[in-house]
Amino acid sequence: MGVLAPLWDHLILVLVLSLVLYQVALVIYRLYFSPLAKFPGPKLAAASLWYEFYYDVWLEGQYTFKIRELHKVYGPIIRISPHQLHVYDPAFYEELYSQHKVRHKYKYFLDRFQLPLSGFGSIDHKLHRDRRAALNKYLSKQTVARLEPMLLDMLDKLCGRIEEFREKGEKLNMRIVYQCFITDVITLYALNRSWNHLDSPNFSPLWVETIAETVKMGHLLTQFPIIFPIALGLPRWFLQITKPGFALLMDFRKAIEVDTKNIIEGNYKFDPDKGNGLQDTIVHALLESDEIPPSEKEYPRLFEEAFVIIGAGSDTVSNMLTNTHFHLLDNPQLLKTLRDELKEAMPDRYARANLKDLEALPFLNAVANEGLRLSYGVSTRLPRISPYESMTYKNWEIPAGTPVSMTSIHIHQDPTIFPSP
Repeated sequence: MGVLAPLWDHLILVLVLSLVLYQVALVIYRLYFSPLAKFPGPKLAAASLWYEFYYDVWLEGQYTFKIRELHKVYGPIIRISPHQLHVYDPAFYEELYSQHKVRHKYKYFLDRFQLPLSGFGSIDHKLHRDRRAALNKYLSKQTVARLEPMLLDMLDKLCGRIEEFREKGEKLNMRIVYQCFITDVITLYALNRSWNHLDSPNFSPLWVETIAETVKMGHLLTQFPIIFPIALGLPRWFLQITKPGFALLMDFRKAIEVDTKNIIEGNYKFDPDKGNGLQDTIVHALLESDEIPPSEKEYPRLFEEAFVIIGAGSDTVSNMLTNTHFHLLDNPQLLKTLRDELKEAMPDRYARANLKDLEALPFLNAVANEGLRLSYGVSTRLPRISPYESMTYKNWEIPAGTPVSMTSIHIHQDPTIFPSP
């Protein structure tokens, strides 16, 4: 062993030096020889993903706002990582997210939650469109109109719960309330089994924490996607001790796994005699559809689609309702105008609302649209790739295969589109 010790020391030294030289060479290539080297932006961002890591993981999602600052310094198109560009110009939106050109998604961005079989997680342009098309009719305006009785029942329950707290003089966190309301609606429509968070005495703050932790972990999992499959194999008690957010995420996945398997096994079906559930729900419809191949009806695929629908849908819509609620309370005159319009359209305050009548109210629609604008949907950047041909932005030619992103917050707050945003 004494003879081999110098050899081992030498080998370790060679490996360390090789690694250092490789990293130096990689940085030099990225800064000076990469096809993206010509694009403006901070050198640290071009050299390493650790720049993105610092703002998105260490500072918890602040890269979106840092990117906006960088655009003020470097211009409307910048390099935000060794591999990715970002554009801050509403005029480029239709080109980047074109409905008529091939646009793949970015694997690096999608690998965070390991959902490649869902429409959200489908990288290929055509595959994504096919999977989205299978869902479109269940998310259309006509379908929502058919859900009106169910929505009104849920609203009655929501108003009843709010009234309980009002009579007791207790405060309510409306973020939790709306999250529970929307989740109950979505789970009933997706799975034909509502999770009934509105029935919980204090609503379900743990559920809201689950969604918040899931979103928060997204940045870390983007940088290190290997963490997720490792976490799936660890016992829950260990996750609860080391990273409680992962334990909540595993519980979320487990609940949808159980519900999806029950649907495949023939449970949760609509029974007109008992009046339970809905006649047409999303996962049931996909399972029974004649328009999609058998491979798209298998358990892993249906589970992943349900996971995305429930997770993304409940968070984005409840966030919109919460923000709209806040801004109305913060602007009493706007709240009065809305109430006056509703009183005129619905003189009987206890009568059930009619969706068609509500759609005809201009100020209510303006409030809803402004609430959507201030909620942003997905607040992070959404990369797209033109795989076969280059894209052109002003005098810049963007090489084919380059991930390019824009950010909804930047568009929704652009004063050239929305004065005094």
